[in-house]
Amino acid sequence: MSVKGLMHSLTGLIGALFINLLGLTLSLRLIGLEHHKEARNNSKNVLYAFWHEGLLLATYAFRKQGIWVLVSQHRDGEYIAQTIERMGYETIRGSSTRGGTRALFRMAAAGAAGENLGVTVDGPKGPRLQVKPGVLFIAARSGLPIVPFAVASRRPWILSGWDRFKIPRPFSTAVISFGEPLLVPSDTQADRLEPYRLQLQNRLQKARETAEQHTKDG
Repeated sequence: MSVKGLMHSLTGLIGALFINLLGLTLSLRLIGLEHHKEARNNSKNVLYAFWHEGLLLATYAFRKQGIWVLVSQHRDGEYIAQTIERMGYETIRGSSTRGGTRALFRMAAAGAAGENLGVTVDGPKGPRLQVKPGVLFIAARSGLPIVPFAVASRRPWILSGWDRFKIPRPFSTAVISFGEPLLVPSDTQADRLEPYRLQLQNRLQKARETAEQHTKDG
């Protein structure tokens, strides 16, 4: 293994250990579970959609479920991939700027084959809190319903990057809020995805507001 590969591996090991230890201290609440159950009742597998800012908490909450996740081919993506693979995820590498089209097809194929999928819909580089169309392509081609969710925690640490990445404080209350599922018909053409993108945008924003509110109320 090269020095670079060793550093990536070590970083992933430390990252997974940190997330697991931090997660054990959190008081985790799930809101809107009826939406999650609705999607599961209609489809054995689902496509989870969420904002990049909540990646850390989402990684802990959905660990060890064998979810396939779309991860950037950039350097930061390598660290993320090394970390989440140690927490029970499968990764497909690609983004809007590198290997994107091939990665979208591979994700859709995995979904059609019966896998659960996960996509940070504003990643890997933003703009922040704006849904990109890739997730809609995956949903249409795989036939999976999109289950939007947002995460929040009380007084998190917020990093200064483009996504305002959130790290929950140890022993704080953390919330995952599920939104209404969205099904994109398989015959939807690429130039007709915008109405679905706007619907998903709205549902994710509502889920985010709900999650934030419950951290204040709790």
